[in-house]
Amino acid sequence: MRLSHFEKLRPVCPVCRLNGRDAPLVLSVVETEAHGDVASGILGCQACGSEFPIIDGMPIIVPEVRRFVQDNLFYLLARNDLTPAVESLLGDAAGPGSGLESIRQHVSSYAWDHWGDQDPVAFPPVPGGGVPGAVSRNLAQALDMLGDGLPDGPVLDIGCAAGRTVVDAAERLGRDVLGIDLSVPLARTGRQAVVGGQVNYGLRRIGLVYDRRTYPLRQGAEGRGDVWLCDALALPFTAGTFALAIGMNVVDCMRDPRAGLVEISRVLVDEGSAVLSVPFDWAGQVTPVEAWLGGHSQRSVHAGSPEAILDLLLSEGPLAAGSLRRTGSVGEAPWHVRLHDRSCMYYSAYLVVARKTVG
Repeated sequence: MRLSHFEKLRPVCPVCRLNGRDAPLVLSVVETEAHGDVASGILGCQACGSEFPIIDGMPIIVPEVRRFVQDNLFYLLARNDLTPAVESLLGDAAGPGSGLESIRQHVSSYAWDHWGDQDPVAFPPVPGGGVPGAVSRNLAQALDMLGDGLPDGPVLDIGCAAGRTVVDAAERLGRDVLGIDLSVPLARTGRQAVVGGQVNYGLRRIGLVYDRRTYPLRQGAEGRGDVWLCDALALPFTAGTFALAIGMNVVDCMRDPRAGLVEISRVLVDEGSAVLSVPFDWAGQVTPVEAWLGGHSQRSVHAGSPEAILDLLLSEGPLAAGSLRRTGSVGEAPWHVRLHDRSCMYYSAYLVVARKTVG
């Protein structure tokens, strides 16, 4: 955890925040720290006594820390120093369908897209013409739609995954950027890239065969980026902390997308903006069907159109998601998700820009 980000963003206790209070967190224990970066320690709330661990430089600032640790203990304690041969053997032993294989595939797909364009080894395109860098191109298009006139303040990158958008936003906007995610393996990969300037992951070739890819990055956040573990539905920040919120393919990964949009609106400054990219690829195990933005209830007036419902949430009316209002035209952006050498999924992401209105 960069001390500079902690001091500027002044996070608050998410437990107290859910109860309507803004109780600042303090750095109560520092076990490992170097060059202004705390690798291990504890954040504490003096109001309610809650404690939040800092692991591998990532503070875990969520309302239910105990449950989060229980659900993610395997990933929090997973080793990252295994040799390729031993990791391969363990992957074979765990087999397809295991938790290990699931997260290896997850990290492979995200890290390839986020950083594959900087790999010194030139890999051929995957079927369908998929090449890495979709998330970077997607963000660039969204920021072009945003235009100028952004108020002063830092940037929040929600669902930052492997960290490319944190670096891109810091580089393009020249501002401090905080990336947050709830996936421990992805956030760990992202922080290593954003803060450490290096990529280290297994790229799935086929089946259970992964090739270790380790290389330095050609670009970096230069001290302006960091990655924390936080919940988008319970952001540990006071109202009006950020000038811009970025959400690349994250709205359809929230338990309650409307509540997530309301929370984004809360932490933005007046006239602050949000840029959102949404493929509307819902998963019932993540988001209950009744919380989906479209994709069901085709008998309704909106005939199940997710675009129409999102636009409704970003407009005036009883269903408005906080003070966020859509501005300008919308866009579409192609997005490839590589599974292995012979497989790739293709999405068309819906791009929208919204601004927090005053009054």
